[in-house]
Amino acid sequence: MGTEHKAVKYDPNTEAFQMRAQWKKQENCRQQWFERWSWLLDERQQALAEAEAIRQKASSVTRSQVTVKTEEGKSLKPVPQTSTGVIGWLASRPDCRIEIYTSWLSKPPIKLPDAWDNPHYMGKKKQ
Repeated sequence: MGTEHKAVKYDPNTEAFQMRAQWKKQENCRQQWFERWSWLLDERQQALAEAEAIRQKASSVTRSQVTVKTEEGKSLKPVPQTSTGVIGWLASRPDCRIEIYTSWLSKPPIKLPDAWDNPHYMGKKKQ
């Protein structure tokens, strides 16, 4: 015997009641948010004011007061005459080396010993 599917009745009164209940919940949540978290708005305004003060102070510093460290000793001359052009020749010069740090991996990783090979894998044997 099959189950009969009944059509869901649309009741406008129930829909209106549920809609009003939803609006009431939203209004309550909005009021609770302001009661509990409205202090965050003041904190945000204070943080924005402090950030703007720092930004104004930083923009008042003139370009002449900012010191720029210039690297000396590097030169792109002379460009070698090669059949491939200038590809890769710059990195071969010691003063224009791309990587100035050594590899962080000083030793290649070794395979960890298998746990099953350990005689005390299941705990020490009592003697």
